[in-house]
Parts: sequence; structure tokens; C-alpha cells
Amino acid sequence: MSIVCFGGGVGATRLWRSLAEGIGRESLTLVVNTADDLWHYGLRVCPDIDTVIYGLAGKQDVERGWGLQNESFTAMSSLAELGEDVWFNLGDRDLATHLLRTRMLSEGNSLTDVTSHLARVNRVATRVLPMCDEEVSTEVLEQGGEWTSFQEFHVRHRAEPLVREVRYNGIELAKTPPTVLEALETASLVVLGPSSPIASILPILSVGETRAAMRDSRAPVVAVTPIVSRSPFSNPGDAHRAKLRERLMASAGLPHTPLAAASLYADLADFFIVDEVDETEAASIDGLGMRAVVAPTLTHINSSSTADLVRAVTELART
Repeated sequence: MSIVCFGGGVGATRLWRSLAEGIGRESLTLVVNTADDLWHYGLRVCPDIDTVIYGLAGKQDVERGWGLQNESFTAMSSLAELGEDVWFNLGDRDLATHLLRTRMLSEGNSLTDVTSHLARVNRVATRVLPMCDEEVSTEVLEQGGEWTSFQEFHVRHRAEPLVREVRYNGIELAKTPPTVLEALETASLVVLGPSSPIASILPILSVGETRAAMRDSRAPVVAVTPIVSRSPFSNPGDAHRAKLRERLMASAGLPHTPLAAASLYADLADFFIVDEVDETEAASIDGLGMRAVVAPTLTHINSSSTADLVRAVTELART
């Protein structure tokens, strides 16, 4: 079985880690969003790629949802002492990743090559690919404000302002890497991960030939809901990410519901996995022309939910 997964961030990484353990790390190809990458203090930072690699390597700080375990922040503290407004934290060990990536890029290596190298040295057997090698940056137009970078809105402004519009700068010049096209050609199953539709999935689908190649793929396409609307949040990080998703969905005139997320993939997905607590939306999702599959999706809650979701996803490859 060859499964090609698209997405980025904490939710997708949770699912991909479970799939890797369930079907084998070598069976997966992960195509990761890079539209929230940024330059910070002269370093190229790729938050979603690093979250995926750290997660699959067993190094991720799962409490924060980003960065490395047992991290220190001496460099950032020293910058603050020098009068800098440190709004985007980079851990001391995490800095090594960004230093190496920046140097390799400056030497003419593509982001695809750099990402493969970082996965390899972190002993990640799963193939991890960026959505493109060109730089793409997401910006949001805040209500009553100006265009600001996605990370500033997400981290500095804590996703508090309402959002009028979202744009992906540089997306028109981005090309689908040959490695991504090859993966789609040989896939048994394509998975749109439980990532923020506006921040993570739509940028990937807007790159070059990606959407067309996915549509032309002989493999079934399954989308896993990024939204579980009838379940309370026990983790502050999950609550913040939900608020961020809700702000971005509202900018597209959409409510923060599984049905609204499904509507964004109606031209691509054959199946949409909706969480058990939102089963009442299944019939409406069927009405979009895809088949709703009800399964537990909160894989970080308990191991039985994880096993059930992995089973639901992999069985669709045989449909």
C-alpha cells in the first residue's frame, strides 16, 4: 500500500504518526504545506515541515504542539535582553535545524533536497516532501488593520482580530515538484489530512499541477475532518488552533463546521471522514457528492480511537 498524505501542522502530524505505526513508515509519502514558512533573524523557518519531522522522529514537544522536547530558549531570552521584541520563539536546539536549512539553501540546494536530508538525519524513514521549492507566504487582512504575515496573526496577535481576506503570495510562480507528481501516479490512496483548510490544505492544492494531478489520480481521495465541532477542548493549544481555523474559515464566508470544510474538497474527495460526535452532518456531506465515513478522529485522546481511525483510512484504499 502506498499512501500519499497532504497537510501540515499538529493535527496532520498526529494522524501521520499513527498511520506510520499502523501500516509502516516506508508506505507513506507526506506532502507538507510551506505557505506559513518565514524568514526570521536571517533564518529560513519551515514550521509545518519541522513539526512533521520532529513528530515522526519522536522528538516533538507534544504539550506545546511545536518544537523539540526538553528545549531551552537561552538565545531568545538573550535577544529580549538586547531589547528585541521576541514574539516568535525558536528553541536553542531548534535553531540548529534552521541554521542548517538556511546554509544548505544558500548553497543552491532545493527545499525538497534539504527536507529529505533533515528527515534522514533525524532517522525518519517516511518520505517528507515540501509542497513546492519556491517561496510562498500567507498573509491575512485583519479587520480594521493591514495585511500581516500569517505567523504574526497566528502567534503575535493570537488570532484575535477578525480576518477579511487571505492571500498566498508567490503561489502563481510555485510549481509542483516532480516527486509529488510521481507519488500521486503510484498512490493507492490519497489523504487530505486534518489540517486547517485555509492555512494548510488550500495552499497545497493551489500549487501548479497538484490539484489536477490529484483529480486525475486513480487512487481514491479521502479527506479527514480538521473540525470536530461538538467536542470541548481540553488542551489550550487545540483551543487556540480552533480559534485560528474559525477566523480563517470566516474570511471565506464559511462556518467552522465539518460540512463547511468538506465543501472545500467536494471536487476532489471521494470520501470525507467525520468524527462520531458530528455524525448528524454525514447526510449533508453525502449531498456534496462524496461519501461520509463516521469514525473517531481525535487520535490524541486514546489509543482505541487511533486504531479505529487508521483502520477507517486504510480500508478506503481497498474500496
